[in-house]
Amino acid sequence: MLNYQFAEVASRLQTAIRRKKSTPFKPIKKPSPQRVLLAGFVLLTVSLLAYFYLIGRNRYQVISSVLVRKATDTSIQSVTLGSLLSGGNQQSLEDARFLQTYLTSPQVMEDLEKKIDFRVAYAREGLDPFPGVWQGATREQVFDVFRRQINVGLDEVSGEVRIRTLAFNPETALQLNGFLIGQSEILVNRLNQDVYRQQLGFVQKQVELNAQRVRKETLALQDFQRNNNLLDAKAVATRNEVFIGELEGELAILRVELVTLQRKFTEPDAPEIEAVQAEVQALQQQITQERTALVSPTGKNLNEKLLKLAELEANLTFATDLYKAAIGVAEKTRVDSLQQQRFMAVLSKPLLPEEPWQYWRHKGFLTALATMLVGFSLTKFFLGMADSHRN
Repeated sequence: MLNYQFAEVASRLQTAIRRKKSTPFKPIKKPSPQRVLLAGFVLLTVSLLAYFYLIGRNRYQVISSVLVRKATDTSIQSVTLGSLLSGGNQQSLEDARFLQTYLTSPQVMEDLEKKIDFRVAYAREGLDPFPGVWQGATREQVFDVFRRQINVGLDEVSGEVRIRTLAFNPETALQLNGFLIGQSEILVNRLNQDVYRQQLGFVQKQVELNAQRVRKETLALQDFQRNNNLLDAKAVATRNEVFIGELEGELAILRVELVTLQRKFTEPDAPEIEAVQAEVQALQQQITQERTALVSPTGKNLNEKLLKLAELEANLTFATDLYKAAIGVAEKTRVDSLQQQRFMAVLSKPLLPEEPWQYWRHKGFLTALATMLVGFSLTKFFLGMADSHRN
């Protein structure tokens, strides 16, 4: 009985071996490139989801809005919030663009580092390897991180400047935003001081210099009049001319009288004729002496004094005109400086965020996913072309 069972089992084994040998060998199929590509796409999608919604560090956003305007009136008191918001002050857009550039400049980062330790506040932590400052970062890399935490937008229509700051905790985000608002005010004040106040200081200095020149020329004129006992050389010269004119009138009368006497008396040496002749000669000598005294250096020397007086008066007039012109320019510059002064209004104050800013997660994931879809489509297209060429 046992032999029979053993023979039956051996027969079955032989039959199975024959069947195994008769069955053809089927090799293991390799996955197609499309399946590999699809698997890679799914794996990358899962990785992106894990990073953006699980691993990525929380970010907190703070937003504020400021407005830079120039005064449109000569009075600072007339500048109100309504006038600042008016659309007629479009020249301030240039200042707003300056503000955009300034808030993301290295000097602002240097001032910020005096308030907070930027490397510590934005250091890399946790499993997220991408955002923040790594321990051995260079100065340029730290500045690059600083710029990426700040976004300064400008509304070209209204001139509103929106300041958006990011940080890994709400306190730092709020502190950074408030610091940038303070830096904006410093820039506005600096624009006022460095440009218009310097101009006003220059013209005021010119006014002082011209006033000193007027005082100098006035003192020179007074010294000349005092040293020459002469208040008005022109008046003195006029009086002397009048006096000489009167003497010449008397001389003419005497000459007429002399001619009359010469006709009346036949003897030329008559006492009456000699007397009148003596008066004529004396009067002629006096007229000659008076004329000589007017221009003689040893006399009154009114000719030279008149020239000197005219020079001093011309200098004083010129200095006075310059002084008046400087006062006019100073007043105009003062008014222009008031009209051109910048004023900054905080339209929206920064608030401490209570919840993380999630927009960066959605935006980053969708952007990466769209990039992957484009790459997946192009790769699939090229693989399809390669298969068609092989077939």
